[in-house]
Amino acid sequence: MNEPQNLLNLREEIDFIDNKLWEMINQRAMLAQQLGLIKRKNAQSVVDKVREKQILDEIARKNQDGVLSEQSIKAIFAEIIAACRALQLPCKVGFLGPLGTFSHGAALSYFGRHAILRPYDNLAAAFQDAQEQRLDYVLAPLENSTEGVVGQTLDLLSIHDLNVMNQFSVRIQQSLMARTENLENIDKVASHPQALAQSRGWLSLNLPGVKLVPAASSGAAAAMAEDDITMAIVGPSQLAEFYNLIILAENIEDNKQNQTLFVVVGKGSNPPTENDRTMLWFAAPHRSGSLYECLKPLAQHKINLTRLHSRPSAHGPWQYLFFLEMEGHFADENVRQAVASLQEQAEKCVFIGSYEYESASSAFKQANTNEKG
Repeated sequence: MNEPQNLLNLREEIDFIDNKLWEMINQRAMLAQQLGLIKRKNAQSVVDKVREKQILDEIARKNQDGVLSEQSIKAIFAEIIAACRALQLPCKVGFLGPLGTFSHGAALSYFGRHAILRPYDNLAAAFQDAQEQRLDYVLAPLENSTEGVVGQTLDLLSIHDLNVMNQFSVRIQQSLMARTENLENIDKVASHPQALAQSRGWLSLNLPGVKLVPAASSGAAAAMAEDDITMAIVGPSQLAEFYNLIILAENIEDNKQNQTLFVVVGKGSNPPTENDRTMLWFAAPHRSGSLYECLKPLAQHKINLTRLHSRPSAHGPWQYLFFLEMEGHFADENVRQAVASLQEQAEKCVFIGSYEYESASSAFKQANTNEKG
């Protein structure tokens, strides 16, 4: 059967454009290689999320009258950017494993599929490898919107010479997966206790009476379900890809606004933007009013404190370190002056990093967009 001439003409036009696209993408890749040489010569980080964000925002602005959605056009160019970045030097990134976890998904989202992603059984080993430059970055959970701060991440930031390079939120969306397509075959559900608790309402309504089996992680539960057709697991949907499971239900979490804030940790630094945050930790003298005296310079320099956590100090019982995040970049004059005054009052004060701030609501808005799209 002969194809209509108009169809053939359109295909010829598409082939012509594809060839032009290939030429332009290849040219961009060669320029990226040259850029990588300059970065290495000047000891600059290969990953420049501020620059990448500027590119994607500008593309989205130009695409307002385009046929593709903003989400689609950004995804296309983000993949091109990630592939070109890998030509400069593939990033070695550590995260809390195993594969298929929320941390793995967050690492894929931030660094792309061209990065070398290494799962770790514990964050301490990942931080040590980053300290000794066997890793370029570590992706670590800092805080969950319902469960609170991740103390181990703060502790590791206090003992390693590493900086927070960026932070971003990921909405926690739980799925039910198994080796069977029939819910009636399920008599037990396994996952990390936190994931089971987050989905308790959906499970009691749709799988009443099933046995809940706690596991070390959702990935460990997925490995168990590979050999048991009567077991379902709760976790991020990408687990299905890595463990050959069928997704039976998505978005089964009871709290649709639950998010985890991740930090990207490395040895580099970021230039100022128009929307920065700065993180540091300090030890206050053990006397009345010392914490107030340490924090007073922030108010005097009209700096908004956005986060404050305390952690037990390794230097002795009932001694504490205070981790704070403030608006502004360390290069800003008012921030520098406030930190200098804080250092005068504190026993010790250590800068952890300045980075562009992402609104905590952005992950929730993006997830809603994905569900509607």
